[in-house]
Amino acid sequence: MHIGLIPDGNRRYMIKKGIINLKDSYEMGIRKFYDFVEWCIDLNVKEITVYALSLENLKNRSKFEVTLLLKLFTSNAMDLLKSDRIHKNKIHISVCGDREYFSGRIIPSGSDIIKKLEELEDSTRNYRDINLNLAIAYGGRQEIVNSVNKIVKEGLEVNEENIEKNLWIKTYPDIIIRTAENRISNFLTWQSAYSEIYFVDKLWQEFEREDLVKILDDYNSTEKKFGR
Repeated sequence: MHIGLIPDGNRRYMIKKGIINLKDSYEMGIRKFYDFVEWCIDLNVKEITVYALSLENLKNRSKFEVTLLLKLFTSNAMDLLKSDRIHKNKIHISVCGDREYFSGRIIPSGSDIIKKLEELEDSTRNYRDINLNLAIAYGGRQEIVNSVNKIVKEGLEVNEENIEKNLWIKTYPDIIIRTAENRISNFLTWQSAYSEIYFVDKLWQEFEREDLVKILDDYNSTEKKFGR
C-alpha cells in the first residue's frame, strides 16, 4: 500500500485557533505528520509520499514563510537523523524534487538545506521496511518535463517506460489523501492515473487516525477495475 498525502490547511488552522505565530502552526502540522507515519506503520502501509513543499510554494509564498519552512525542514531533518521511530522501523527516506532549485543562486543557504536532507537519506539508505518520500521543491508537471529532457539528452525514445524510469518518484500511489481542499494541485500528476483520491473536509492538524482507518476501509471494500 502506497499513500500520497497533501497535508493542507496550516494557515487556516492558525486563524481558526487564534495562533499568533505561524511557526507554531507549522510545527503542529509536522507533529501531526509524525503521528500519521505511526498510524501507517500500525496499519501496514509500506510507502508514503508527502507533498512537503511544492515549487509553486517556493515561487509564490512570501520570503518569510519560505525561509521559515526551510528552517523547519532542516531542523527536523537533524532530529530525524537521531530518531528512534525512523531507525527502529527501518524507514527509508528519499527527497524527491528539483534539487537544483535549492542552489544558492536561487535560495540563500539552499545548498546547506539539501546537504542536511541528503545526510538523512544516507542514514536510511539501507532500510527497506517502509519508504517515506519527501516531495520538496516538487511539481508533477515539472517532474514529467524533467524526465522527458533526460530522455532526449540521452537520445532515447520518449515512451511511457522511459518516462517512468526518470521520474523523481518511481512508484504509484494506491491512495491520495488531501485535507482542506478538493484538488491535487500538481501532485504526482503522472503517478496518480489510477489512484483513489480522498478529499477530507478537515484542516491538516484536525486529521485523526480514525479518518485514515475509514479511508483504508473504503479503499479495501472497493473493486478496482483499472479500465476493464
